Amino acid sequence: MAPRDLCTLLCMAFLVGTLSVAFAQDANHGKPRDPPVGSLSKFNPSTMHYEPVTSDKAYTYYRIKVNLNETFFDTFTPDPKEAHLSSTVVSGDVFDNSTGIKVGTFDTSSTSTFLRANNELQWLATMAVELGPSGDDTLFVSAALDRANLFREPTDFDPAVVGGTGRYKGATGEVIHSGTSVTRPDNVYVAEFAVPRFKRF
Repeated sequence: MAPRDLCTLLCMAFLVGTLSVAFAQDANHGKPRDPPVGSLSKFNPSTMHYEPVTSDKAYTYYRIKVNLNETFFDTFTPDPKEAHLSSTVVSGDVFDNSTGIKVGTFDTSSTSTFLRANNELQWLATMAVELGPSGDDTLFVSAALDRANLFREPTDFDPAVVGGTGRYKGATGEVIHSGTSVTRPDNVYVAEFAVPRFKRF
């Protein structure tokens, strides 16, 4: 084989390999991945921000582990004798789970049907978790909860990250909850989400 033919063959092989890699990278374009397993965003006390665990061409990824500490709770029940429908507001402080540092506040508004004969509870809520030095980096979470008994641990709790502001603008993902109540100091929430990397005008 002539040197020129060999050079052409090597160039073609390089081009095919380059295109294959590019296709593999673009195959997931527009679809956020999960953060790397085991990684956790670290809170930086000097900036009052969480550091991302990783990023790619399209998204920045976070896994934030926090505790919610309730400071205010109030429930409105239209008819105290028939407590089947209620509206509840809850607010409080957010603490970084690893350091115990207060990192922000949260507010929740929910509507629930409960206290039927078998004490079942159905609950729909919207939560705003305000983070950052000025409280401008906010995550918005929508959640649905089912509890077989009002006084027991939830049987199904599905919170999803549906948006955000500031550095979390456009956030999407989910929240994992563990504990026996929705807002207590021993309750841990892990938010796993991706934020689009787009220009702000």
